[in-house]
Amino acid sequence: MNRSLVALLSAAALLAGGCVSNPLKPAEQAADKPAASTTADGKDYRTVKSRDGSFDGEIWGKPARNSKFTSLQIGMSQGEVEDKIGRGSDMKSYVTGKAWIPFYFGTDGHRFETYYKGQGSLIYTGGGIGGGRGVLIGINHDATEDGYQ
Repeated sequence: MNRSLVALLSAAALLAGGCVSNPLKPAEQAADKPAASTTADGKDYRTVKSRDGSFDGEIWGKPARNSKFTSLQIGMSQGEVEDKIGRGSDMKSYVTGKAWIPFYFGTDGHRFETYYKGQGSLIYTGGGIGGGRGVLIGINHDATEDGYQ
């Protein structure tokens, strides 16, 4: 077989594998990760299962005193979060590397982060750019957060 044809078929197989990937990391794949650690800037970091157990989310830092974030669970919809703690004061959105995978139709092609003064920020996947609401995948506790990006 021609080398260029083999290379083309190999590349196609790799790209096709991205089409069926889960946009959120399955719980089984996170077994090799430690449950808690520290980031380079000294913040506590841990992975936690979503409330339905279908994927792992991330939590950074320790909650501020009387934090609204302590009532939240990874896997909650943006609507549920806003019903519990209200809307953030600012938001930013960004694309992930998955946005550049040809024929990727999952929900993790972009993310958005909402900021809450004196509390920190919340990271969602899905919703946003394409419409709809996101799913909470990250909680960043930061009592020094000014509420704006």
